[in-house]
Amino acid sequence: MQRRSAVFLAATCLAGSALAAPGLTLYVSTAGRDTWTGRLDQPDAGAADGPFATLQRALDAVREARRQGYQETVTVLLREGTYALHQPLVILPEHSGTAAGPTVVAAAPGEHPLLSGGMIIGDLQPGEAGVWQTTVPDVQSGTLYFRQLWVNGKRRERPRLPATATYALAGGGTPEKSSFIYAPGHIRADWRNRDDIEAVVLQYWTEARLRIATLDEAQRLVTFTGGSWRPLSWTTGYYVENVAEALGAPGQWYLDRPTGVLRYVPMPEESLGQAEVVAPVLEQLLRIAGTADRPVAHLEVRGLRFAHCAWRLPPTGLAYPQAELPVEAAISATYARDCLFADCEVARADTWGLELGRGCQDNEVRRCVFDDVGAGGLKVGEPEVCVNDADEASRTTIADCTFSNGAQSYFGGPAVWIGQSSGNTVSHNEMSGSWQWAVSVGWNWGYARSRAHDNIIEYNHAHHINTRLGSHSTLYTLGIQPGTVIRGNVVHHCGGYGIGLDQASTGIRVEGNLVYRNAAGLHFNWDCLGNVVTNNVFALNGEAQWTRYGDAPQYDDTNCNVLQRNIVCWENGRLWVEPKWPNYRMVLTDNVYFDYSGAPVTFLGFPLDEWRQKGRWLDQDSAVADPLLTDPTRDDFTLRPGSPALRLGFVPLTLSDAGPRPRR
Repeated sequence: MQRRSAVFLAATCLAGSALAAPGLTLYVSTAGRDTWTGRLDQPDAGAADGPFATLQRALDAVREARRQGYQETVTVLLREGTYALHQPLVILPEHSGTAAGPTVVAAAPGEHPLLSGGMIIGDLQPGEAGVWQTTVPDVQSGTLYFRQLWVNGKRRERPRLPATATYALAGGGTPEKSSFIYAPGHIRADWRNRDDIEAVVLQYWTEARLRIATLDEAQRLVTFTGGSWRPLSWTTGYYVENVAEALGAPGQWYLDRPTGVLRYVPMPEESLGQAEVVAPVLEQLLRIAGTADRPVAHLEVRGLRFAHCAWRLPPTGLAYPQAELPVEAAISATYARDCLFADCEVARADTWGLELGRGCQDNEVRRCVFDDVGAGGLKVGEPEVCVNDADEASRTTIADCTFSNGAQSYFGGPAVWIGQSSGNTVSHNEMSGSWQWAVSVGWNWGYARSRAHDNIIEYNHAHHINTRLGSHSTLYTLGIQPGTVIRGNVVHHCGGYGIGLDQASTGIRVEGNLVYRNAAGLHFNWDCLGNVVTNNVFALNGEAQWTRYGDAPQYDDTNCNVLQRNIVCWENGRLWVEPKWPNYRMVLTDNVYFDYSGAPVTFLGFPLDEWRQKGRWLDQDSAVADPLLTDPTRDDFTLRPGSPALRLGFVPLTLSDAGPRPRR
């Protein structure tokens, strides 16, 4: 009782602080010391007491307070500044709060502290041709190696060959997907067994990032330490990264692993001594580690910035079928319950941003920013189907967040990935930049058991999404997932399909979305069924608006999908990609189709009357007519009075609040 009373006394003593929150408040400052009590927001006049110096020390104090039985809110406030982490922060079940008294780790009001896993590179000296250089002792000794570098907060690139385009394979190599034949001069003999040189083979929606093992110069055969998912010949080309001979363009850098020498070609606006050069060191910044029996609960992380996180490329390289899931996250959680991440930022990382993994349930991610990350932004769940409900990651709310400039190193990363996980809501977010998908939901090829169901993807604004691989789909589903709804989203100017229902997608409703000026509009895999696409606008999407493509149907009745009350219009293109279908098991009704070029509208080459004869559910009640959109040339897709879509039951879209909402 005496120790517990001391905690209450501490809370009482802090009540007068301008920054203090209700309950017990502890402080962390770059001017602090871990030998102090952490009960003051700045050092006192005699430097006898003040804030802590590290967040981990503050977390230790939180744990002690909770062990003493303190049930009210415990708040840790970080003052302005950069906090260099030398090991990941770890939050355990004993740090947990309660529903009435959560544990809060937050930025002090009006301040923006940064938690960095990086190392500042100093002592850069001018070298030949204006190149800056220094020796990094930890690299020279073999205890450190880094593959990313940021200068003044901007990611810089390693030199590569060819400089901008790609090399073509000269032959396919072995069937085990670990070698290919190269053209003369494209790969050098002295690159063998150099684990700091990477061959990047661009495939489709993924890439193989491989290390060279052996070279047969006579055959021009390169063999790698690992293999790819599909044959390496399944590619648009490759390049070789971290090549010393290619260094020369402003913004490029090269780290020689054997000597530890770092060389950097500065940008014109950068001056020696004024540039901050940071290399990532830590592979993770924050780990929330609960267990099935003792989850971390009622934790709030607010207003913190996280940056400079590394990912170590495995000895066999990286080659994964989809979504770059093997790459770790800067922040990870297991068995976190009723937790909140709000107003945080994860940026300048070679990893995923945040992972809510096994057993994470009823958590919220609100108003967070994910920018300049190596792989994906936010990962929910796992690729495997867990046995117990308690192990499933579920019921996550992701709202009013911004996802930009992702998949910088591992090009198949999505902004949001939801695997074998149910009951999640992704709403009012903005996604843009180099993601492979804005939102990817589900993880089953085929009609196997899945835990992905009842996921809601709504009122998001996804735009200008494309990667070096070419984006696949902006809003994407995979596998059986009854109850999943995609509604009210605005998707435009993206490099792939606006909405994609891939293999075995089943039981999904796509409703009230505006999909315009993308490479294509909507795709169905041949092998999916039981989906309803209704009351959407697909407008001016590339060469074609809709497609049925991909895997051959597994069953005779597959692709029984419904497309109803949609407005579909284009210019100088066509409605469907395919020239013919193996079956016509689709329900199309009450749609309005129009070609602004004035060309006749046809359906797989058939005029409407002939098309209707192909099946009793093929557009019998649809119309080929101007939908009377207000001004499609200016991207105004509202309806004018008298639109034929209104007569067919189309409900006008109200999408003005798609994307992040103003903070109330």
